[in-house]
Amino acid sequence: MDPNFLQDGLDNKLAHLVEECGEVIAAAGKTLRWGPNSYNPKLPKEQQELNKDWLIRELDDLKHAIKRVEEEFSVDW
Repeated sequence: MDPNFLQDGLDNKLAHLVEECGEVIAAAGKTLRWGPNSYNPKLPKEQQELNKDWLIRELDDLKHAIKRVEEEFSVDW
């Protein structure tokens, strides 16, 4: 997620969280179906990445989205 596109406010932070959850689900589903060392052959060569790398990247984005919501609610684990 490009930080330049992140918006403040609870609604925007929750929308970001929901979007990232969906992207993790998509990456996890493809990883389950095709395996962690597979990739989407329909993408241009420069955009291809292993499913496990895609999943890890999406998990990192999700962690960031979770942190933003936690900060909004002043959650301090």
